[in-house]
Amino acid sequence: KGAYLLDGLEDLKRRYRIVGDVDGLGMALRMEICEPHDSFTPSKAIVDRMVDEGLKGNIEVDGSKYGLVLDIGGYHKNVVTLAPNLHITKHEMDLSLKLLDRVLHRVSKT
Repeated sequence: KGAYLLDGLEDLKRRYRIVGDVDGLGMALRMEICEPHDSFTPSKAIVDRMVDEGLKGNIEVDGSKYGLVLDIGGYHKNVVTLAPNLHITKHEMDLSLKLLDRVLHRVSKT
């Protein structure tokens, strides 16, 4: 399950310049958010916008609206941490990746 979720995060990294690094071990994963000009400089401002977008509760996936609560950590407060329940289903992992995709899309276009 951890490898599946990490592959999904790697896909998001390939598609969004603001995702600087993704890694983890098992189901303890992390996604670093960086400035788009170099994909390296930590960006707390972008993470703050991601948190705001997630809390709006208007992220549409497959005809339903969801909110997204993000756990933020790291020295620069620019790391989204993921540590889901070990009983998470493939459907729930896919939904979480879609929600992250929508949020990353929203903050990347501003």
